[in-house]
Order: sequence, then structure tokens, then C-alpha cells
Amino acid sequence: MAVVQAKNVSVAFGAVTVIEALNLDIAEGEFIVLLGASGCGKSTLLNCIAGLQEIAEGEIWIGADNVTWAEPKDRGVGMVFQSYALYPRMTVRENLSFGLRMSKMPKAEIEARVKRAVEILQIGALLDRRPSELSGGQRQRVAIGRALVRDVDVFLFDEPLSNLDAKLRTELRVEIKKLHQDLGSTMIYVTHDQIEAMTLADRIAVMNKGVIQQFAAPKDVYMRPANRFVAGFVGSPSMNFLKAKVADGASLEVATPDGRRFPLQGYATAAPWRVGQEIEIGIRPEHWVVGTAPSGAVPVEATITVVEHTGPEALLWARVGDTTISVKVADDSGYEEGQALRVHFLPAQASVFDLATGERL
Repeated sequence: MAVVQAKNVSVAFGAVTVIEALNLDIAEGEFIVLLGASGCGKSTLLNCIAGLQEIAEGEIWIGADNVTWAEPKDRGVGMVFQSYALYPRMTVRENLSFGLRMSKMPKAEIEARVKRAVEILQIGALLDRRPSELSGGQRQRVAIGRALVRDVDVFLFDEPLSNLDAKLRTELRVEIKKLHQDLGSTMIYVTHDQIEAMTLADRIAVMNKGVIQQFAAPKDVYMRPANRFVAGFVGSPSMNFLKAKVADGASLEVATPDGRRFPLQGYATAAPWRVGQEIEIGIRPEHWVVGTAPSGAVPVEATITVVEHTGPEALLWARVGDTTISVKVADDSGYEEGQALRVHFLPAQASVFDLATGERL
């Protein structure tokens, strides 16, 4: 297993800087997910680690080796692409063994490595088929197998499930998680899918415009987002935001635009807030309390505009002044459009951000 480090890495395409002075430390055996929207730099960073993209400044380290200028084949990594990248005229067996044969590895060793990958991925029945005879999920298993036979310590996944339907994505996501548990190798996985990130990762690096906004465990990213961007990006539906101003920094009392004042008792913060400071209070849709309010909860009056039934639960969209919020409730609750709704939130479950900087308070 190997530590992977990006040290002050910068990447530019002409006059456009895609990644600037980025640092990332990945421990041995970790499963790291690079999460972000298209164009945020996550695939570019993965390609830098793989050696498929030159960097303008900085260094890439894998284990004890500075591999910044090493060829991809010499970095000890295996890569799985979104497009599968299988040879169409070769059988599965030939696809798995091709790279090993080109490196002139002994035949017995090739057979042993292919057999191990086939057993792990359970694709023994597919060995004599060509890619055109495989489903999307089967092709992706073969693509993963081609990385496995290299017997490397670092595996790189570039949105490997994006081309699959929802059911297959779920099945392969579980298989990739089991694969990591079995191998214990360091894995770096790129995706824009929050569910993949939350379920697979030991830690998530949330990226925006070439900058890592937060690098933490999935629960911390979800419950304690570092800034307004992370709070709004992670979660579906995204976090609700209510604007307010600080009325008393010591007691954390805030005032809303409609004139209401209430303390955010129970919210964890390191320092007093500045009186008059403009803030946003973030509440996850599932953290609204409908009905009897627990002690210390803050009430909010709203009007339901849309009810979405999703099976096990319903999603209520409601207006609070000029703001739309989303509230998750039990699906058999019988709410209707136009109905008045009183909801509550506990400050301890909320997130508060400085409106000017977007940073968590």
C-alpha cells in the first residue's frame, strides 16, 4: 500500500488555471472520493496522479517516490475509466492479459493474476466473450479487472459508473466497496454523484474551481459543511438557507428580515459573533420538525406550494417569506398545496454561514 501526496500542484491550459497550489495527503489504504461538478478539476487532478496530465508546478508523490515526471506505467497505479476502454476485437481473457503480455511477464504469472481478478469480480463465465457481447455492468467489471491484474497499490477510478443505469450503479457501487475491503489498497475515486461519494468514501474532497473546499469524513461533510458552497452542493435536495442578522453575539441571538428574534441556543461555535453581521442559517430538509416541537426548537411559519410523493416519504416545498424551503415528512401525512405549515429546527443541527465570506461560523 502507498501514501499518495499532491504538493502545491498547479495545472493550467494556456491562460486558464484549472488547479492552483493544491495540496492533498492520502493515507495508506484509504478510499478517497474527489467530488464536484463538471469543470471543478477533479478528473484533472486524478490524471495528474496517473501521469496522464502534466503539471505546471508542484510534485506528485506515491509512497517514497517523487513520480512527478515518471511515465504512467512506472507509477504503480491502475486506472479504471468511465468509457471502459476495452479492446473490441479481444475477448475478456485477452483484454485482462494484454498489458501483462506486452510487458513480457511469464505466462504462468499472467494466468495466476487473471485467475485472481476473475475470482474476485466473478466474471469467469465471460472470459471468451468480446465487449460487444457484454452488458454495461459486465464491461465495467472487466475494466476493473484489467486494473486489478496489474497488482498495484493505488487504484484510480474516473467516474466508472456514470454510463450505467441506476440499478447497475447501486450493484457495482457495493462491489467496489467490497473490493476495497478485500484488497485494502489505496483508492481514489472521481464522481459528481453525492450518493457514490457518501457511501464509498473514507474521506471526501469536495472541489470547486480547482480548490478543495473541504476534505473530511462523509458525516462531517454532510453535518458540518465547511462553507456555504459545500452545504449547498452536498445533499439532495440541498440544504435550506434562511437569512438573518446577528442581534447579540454573546447569546447568539439573531433577527430575521420579518422582525423575529430568537437565540440559536445549542449551536456549536468557537467565538462570539459580530452584532449586525449578516448570516445564513442552513437546515437540512430532514432536520425540520413537523408537529410537537422539542425543547429549544425555533419555529418557522410557511405555506406549502408543492407536495412530491417519493414512496416511503414526501417532500414538501414551502414558502417562508421570499424563500423556498424543502421539508421531508412521512408520505402518509396528508399535506396539500396551499396549506399553512409550522415547522421547527434545532440550532444544534443547523449550520450558520457568514453571508459575505460563505465560511461556517
